[in-house]
Amino acid sequence: MKKLFVFLIILVVSCSFIFAQGKTEVTEEASTSSTIKFITYGGYHDALTAVVEAFEKSHPGVTVEMEEFPFNQLFDAIEIKMGSKDDNYDVILTDAPMLTGYAYNGFIAPMEEYMTEEEMNSFTDALKDSSMYDGKFYAPPLKNSCAIVWYNKDILDKTGIPYPSSEYEDRMTWSEFSDICIKVRNANDPSVYGFTFEQISRPYQVLVLPNSLRAEGIGPDGITVDGFVNSPEFIESMQWYQDIHNKLDISPKGVAPAETQALFTAGKLCFLAGNMFDYKTFENTPDLNYGYMPLPYFENGTPVTPTDSWHVGLSNYSKNKELAAEFIKYLTLYEGNDIYLDVQGDFGARKDVLNNYLVDDNFSEFPKTSFRLAAKEAMNTAKPRPLILGYREWESIMTSTMEDIRNNAPVKEALDNAVNSIAAQLAIYK
Repeated sequence: MKKLFVFLIILVVSCSFIFAQGKTEVTEEASTSSTIKFITYGGYHDALTAVVEAFEKSHPGVTVEMEEFPFNQLFDAIEIKMGSKDDNYDVILTDAPMLTGYAYNGFIAPMEEYMTEEEMNSFTDALKDSSMYDGKFYAPPLKNSCAIVWYNKDILDKTGIPYPSSEYEDRMTWSEFSDICIKVRNANDPSVYGFTFEQISRPYQVLVLPNSLRAEGIGPDGITVDGFVNSPEFIESMQWYQDIHNKLDISPKGVAPAETQALFTAGKLCFLAGNMFDYKTFENTPDLNYGYMPLPYFENGTPVTPTDSWHVGLSNYSKNKELAAEFIKYLTLYEGNDIYLDVQGDFGARKDVLNNYLVDDNFSEFPKTSFRLAAKEAMNTAKPRPLILGYREWESIMTSTMEDIRNNAPVKEALDNAVNSIAAQLAIYK
C-alpha cells in the first residue's frame, strides 16, 4: 500500500507538470500568434492605420501594433532593435536600398516560403529585383516611385518654344533638351534658369545619367566600385552634369534640394525633373501654367528613370512568422495594398495597378494623366538604386561627390576619390 501510495503521488505530480507545461506552451503560442508588432514610418500613419483596422477586422482576435518613427530616426531604430535580435518585433518597413544590408546581417527572413512565384511576379521587374538578395526574395514593395520632367508653359511661350510632348514614345535626348534650356536662359531674365533635378546631387535621381550610358554605381558583387563609379561612361555623364551647372549655365548652383520646387512654382525655373506627385503642389499654386514630359536620355545610351520606395520585411527573429507574413502579403499584394494606395494617394508597385492607370477614367484628365506616363516608365525604363552592402555609406560619399562635381571639381579626380573612400568603407564586407 505504501508503494502504491508513493506511485500515485509521483503520477499526479508528473501529470500536473505535463499539463502545466502544455498549458504554458498553448498560452505562449496564443500570445505570439495573435499580435504583430510593426516598426514603421510615422508619415504614413493614416494610410497604415486604415490597413491595420481592415486586417484586424478580417482576422478576429489578431492585433497589429505599430511602433512609428520619424524618417530620420527609423533606420537607426531598426538597426538597434534588429541588431540586438529583439524577438518582440515581427514586421519592419524599410527603404529599398537598406534591404540588402538587412538581409546580409540576418535582420530579415526570405519570404519565398510564404509567397508563390506568381505573387512575387506581381510586382514590376525593377521592384522585384530590389526585393532580392543572394538569389532570394526578401521583402515585397509597398509602393512605387517615378520621376518625370515638369515644365512652365508661360516661360516656353515667352521664349517661343513649342510645348514638349508628354508621350512616352516622344522622348528627347539630353543634347536636344540642353539646347532648349540654353534658349530659355538667353531669352529670359538672368534669374530664370532652364533646368534642375529636384533632388540635386542625390543618387536617387542623378544616377539616371550614368545609368543611361549603361554605367553602374557598383559591381555585381555589391562591394566593388573601382571600374564602375570611375568608368569612362560614368565620367562622361558626370561631366555633362557639371557642364549644365557651369559651362552651359542652365542649372542653378547654390540651391538645395528643398528649394528646387519653390523655384519652379515661382517661375524661376522652366524645367524640373521631379517627383510625379509634385502636381499636388502645382495644382494649389495660383496661376501656374504647367505641363510634363518624359525624362530625357543620352543619344548613345538608353532611357532610364529612377524607381524604388518602401519595402516590407519579415523579422528574422519573429516568433510569429506565419501570421506576420500573412500581414505583409495583405499589405503589399491584396486588399490592404489597395487601401494603402487609396488613402495615401501613392503610386502602385503591382503590375495590375499600373496597367489600370492606363485605362481607368480617373487618370484620363490632366494632371492625373501623368500617372499613365509614370506607369509606362515603371514597367519599361525604371531602374532601382544599386543593391549595395553598406548603402548608407555609399550614398553619403556619392552625394558629396556629386555636389563637388556640381561645384566644378575635376570630374575624374572626384570620382577616383569617391572610389577610394567607398572601397575603404565597404572593405568590412569582403
